[in-house]
Amino acid sequence: MIETYRPYIVSKIVRWNLPMPSWFNCNSDGASRGNPGPSSVAFCIRDSEGDLVHTAARRISYESNLVAEAMALQEGIKYCVTNDLLPVILETNSMTLEMILTGQCEVSWSISLIIKGEHHFNSYQSLLRKA
Repeated sequence: MIETYRPYIVSKIVRWNLPMPSWFNCNSDGASRGNPGPSSVAFCIRDSEGDLVHTAARRISYESNLVAEAMALQEGIKYCVTNDLLPVILETNSMTLEMILTGQCEVSWSISLIIKGEHHFNSYQSLLRKA
């Protein structure tokens, strides 16, 4: 049976759009090798011309992929607030994190501690990438 299996492959073009004039865009991503496992976080910020303003990436402890996604978003937000890069559009490829931030699903206390208070931003946009 496995010899005759043919995977169904779906591809989708994902396009990044410029933020509105005088706005910034923060793309964040977290990753975990295993779930949980050794993890890392990263974010990049672009201005309304599409120019790169700042990037950061680092390894974090042994975490789940959702914790890594939340920590990446948190670090991007903190950088934007600290450096007055507001207003900002937040983009993530985590559907679960999007649902948490928009109130569509319950959140565990560990994630709640990470994203607490981050919902006050003027704009939140999720970039969903499906593999």
